[in-house]
Amino acid sequence: MRAPERKEGLWGLLEALLDPKAPSSLRLRGLRLYAGFLLVLQGGVLLLLAWVVPRASHPLLWALALGGALSLLFQAEASWRREGEEPLTPLRVVGLGGALFFFLGVMGLLLWPGGFLLFLLGALGFLYLWYRSERALLARK
Repeated sequence: MRAPERKEGLWGLLEALLDPKAPSSLRLRGLRLYAGFLLVLQGGVLLLLAWVVPRASHPLLWALALGGALSLLFQAEASWRREGEEPLTPLRVVGLGGALFFFLGVMGLLLWPGGFLLFLLGALGFLYLWYRSERALLARK
């Protein structure tokens, strides 16, 4: 009986990401594909929202933005501590990083021009969680 063959292309990379027995190089490329897709999609939506989101400067919006960002970071940290669903943890953490980027991007648009710092903070948080997910994926060889 022969082993099932892997699909080539983008779908093959995404399937390898979901398969814990797949080679780590394929899983890593699948994670990069997923993270890049999230970044491009959410960045495009933020560009479209920049035309319609009104500017609102209120001190409580800063507190909401920072509180929401901390909440998303704590959820990502809690995902690393869960034991049962290990193969999908890097996916979940990159998804939470995408949510962090989008949330802080929208809050940055509301609080523009000072909110540009929130946009940068969201991008850095996304990159940090992406990097950490890649390291965790490579550590599970």
